Amino acid sequence: MTKRHLLSLLLIILFQNQVFSQIKISGQIKNEKNNPVEFIEIQLQNKDSIIFKSELTNAEGKFILETEKGEYSLLVRQLGGIYHKQKISVNQDTYIGIINITEKTQQLQEVVITSKKKLIDRKVDRLIFNVENSISASGGDAIDALKITPRVKVKNDNISMIGKNNMSVMVDDKLILLTGDELINFLKSIPSDNIKSIEVITTPPAKYDAEGNSGLINIKLKKSKLNQWNASLRSSYIQSTYPKGSFGGNFDYQKNKLSLYSNLNYVNGSNAPVETNKIYYPLGLWNEENKRRDFQNSVNGRIGADYKISEKFSVGMQYLGSFSKPKIAENSLTTIYNQTNSQIDSYINTLSENLGKNNNHSLNLNSTVVFDTIGRKMNINLDYFKFKNDDNRIFNTINLLSANNTSLQDIQNYSAKIDFEHPLKWINLSYGGKLSFIKTQNNVNYFDTTLGNPIFDPTQSNEFNYDENTQAIYLNGAKKLNEKWETQLGFRLENTQTEGVSKTLNQKNTNSYTKLFPTFYLTYSLNEKNSFSINYNKRINRPSYNRLNPFRWYSNPFSYTEGNPFLQPSFSNNLELNYTFNDNWSNSIYYSHTDNGFEQITIVDNTDNIQKTIAQNFFKTTIIGISESYTYNKLKWLSSTFSFDWNYSKSESLIPITNQNLNGSNAYFSISNDFNLNKNKTLLFNFSYWYNFKGTSDLDKNNSYSQLDASIKYFAFDKKLQISFNANDILSTNRPIYTSFTNNIQIDYKNYYDVRLFRLSLVYKFGNKNINVEKKEVGNQEEKERTN
Repeated sequence: MTKRHLLSLLLIILFQNQVFSQIKISGQIKNEKNNPVEFIEIQLQNKDSIIFKSELTNAEGKFILETEKGEYSLLVRQLGGIYHKQKISVNQDTYIGIINITEKTQQLQEVVITSKKKLIDRKVDRLIFNVENSISASGGDAIDALKITPRVKVKNDNISMIGKNNMSVMVDDKLILLTGDELINFLKSIPSDNIKSIEVITTPPAKYDAEGNSGLINIKLKKSKLNQWNASLRSSYIQSTYPKGSFGGNFDYQKNKLSLYSNLNYVNGSNAPVETNKIYYPLGLWNEENKRRDFQNSVNGRIGADYKISEKFSVGMQYLGSFSKPKIAENSLTTIYNQTNSQIDSYINTLSENLGKNNNHSLNLNSTVVFDTIGRKMNINLDYFKFKNDDNRIFNTINLLSANNTSLQDIQNYSAKIDFEHPLKWINLSYGGKLSFIKTQNNVNYFDTTLGNPIFDPTQSNEFNYDENTQAIYLNGAKKLNEKWETQLGFRLENTQTEGVSKTLNQKNTNSYTKLFPTFYLTYSLNEKNSFSINYNKRINRPSYNRLNPFRWYSNPFSYTEGNPFLQPSFSNNLELNYTFNDNWSNSIYYSHTDNGFEQITIVDNTDNIQKTIAQNFFKTTIIGISESYTYNKLKWLSSTFSFDWNYSKSESLIPITNQNLNGSNAYFSISNDFNLNKNKTLLFNFSYWYNFKGTSDLDKNNSYSQLDASIKYFAFDKKLQISFNANDILSTNRPIYTSFTNNIQIDYKNYYDVRLFRLSLVYKFGNKNINVEKKEVGNQEEKERTN
């Protein structure tokens, strides 16, 4: 299907509403004070006095019933009592209007619905983990809830999805433009008791950007009352090799038609990772140990507002900012061993310091227009994003070389996104489009300071500019075939033009491609306990801007890392088969094939011993795997979550200097146990353990490694104060080793990122802790993620 054909189809659908529109009955329930009433049951009764349709009103007291043409009775009832009844005749969409219930029904707003949902539920395009039914998630934050969510891994505050390279996070269907520590700090500000459910979307529908072989996490918050406010303060002390501290808070306000939300966090401190690699040259072993101290000094914040102009029109804005001054001090010692007698032949000692300055600004303007009561609406997002990175790296190899390497990277992105929801009688449609314009400027300078005065070296300097423009449209249709079968089909068409210009080399590289990304879902619900589904999608993985930046990062005169401005995107096809049993056991079989894959590769030259690490498109990989998740919650004082993942991969290199083929399996196991230590559930204890088995990763081999964690939480002052103590990597066993080959030379990488630590945290909440402020989706999530 070409872009022109798809656009024509969208226009035809847009103007077919009068032909295919379904019949819907809608209205609103209010009490005598004109306040909306939630959880009132609305029923439709046919001429034989049989109830065949039933819905509950939402937080605004609104309801929608779908039916065929005919004569019916509409009933408003609760707890066995009928509070309103009227006969209606429907031949087209009918708006009943506002129905006011009598004085005796005012107390219905205080009724608590006690029916229990499943812990795990399977929908057509996602798995839903109902956090509100989980004992182990209570009293914590969003990070604690994610730790026990099926298909999600949380390692040392790094969130990932099993079987996926990347992951994005949404709150109430709105993408959050935060990554790294900023995202972690934001999620820690969300109490788990305010989370209704977490949706795990392993194969995102056509509505979302096709970028990355990644999944989506959608955190759904509980509904709240209007005209309330909420605030919290949080502070943490972290001790690994060196101390680190953080302090932050958030404030949300909601009154009438106005909602305000904000979040601010400050982090200062350092840790001490150690990177070690061994290169087995034919003439002897080179052992490089790089001891680092990474300093973090950053402040990030978010502020936004939403205003409801009318019942059908609302607008909003959101600003996110981050300011940091990272510093890295390194002491790299390379020990060279003689091949003949394995004795030390010589040393290469390099001292270096990297001073950075990063500024990040993101602005979103949005609006929502509701066209009618049957569900047709439009969302518009306008986004601006600016990222500026300034690096100054000074290194000195004793008795050999001194140099100063500087880099300035400036990225700007403008995007516009429009989405429509268009329910029809025979299918629920959604469609829309997006325009994105990206401009990056990179200026790299190298100065030789060996003789004292800096001497500019044009051969190791570069001025590189990169532009990328993308136009996308999508169409998605969902239909419930009957009570057991449900399906969804979508198509996303993306047209991309790129231009990379090296002014230093007087070289230009352009690329233009149009790709279609289909998605398909089919779900079969045998009964309440057994659900089956199959999902398919195609994805594109574009390189991050950092990997396109030709900046060289020298460890010593013989070893450096640089970006590749001529990287191309990779493409993947993904297929999943899922089975969910009861409310606590999730099973998946998945398949993924990646073409033109790119990753960093170290190229070793045996003639001059130069080690060049650069990202290249050099492999294709096929993976088939099994993922299992089981939650045990039969005891009031204990809840345990078990996860297991096994996959077999077959990777083939596209360049001759690496392993031509590498086949093998990898496996991962984790368990998390939560104990309630008292009846009031104010003292909680957790210990968790995960183990990564020996296996393969693309064209690398890895050893086995693991981690044991423990934590204890105490709540005081009616649970407004939370005190937590966490111990990570207690046994210091999280030390992976990866082995690769280039030019038939073996390289072993052993990195330890100082994850053995303890953390003491305090959180104090005040105001109304149940407030829920709507967060707006932004249109340039994909572009922002590529800055990492």
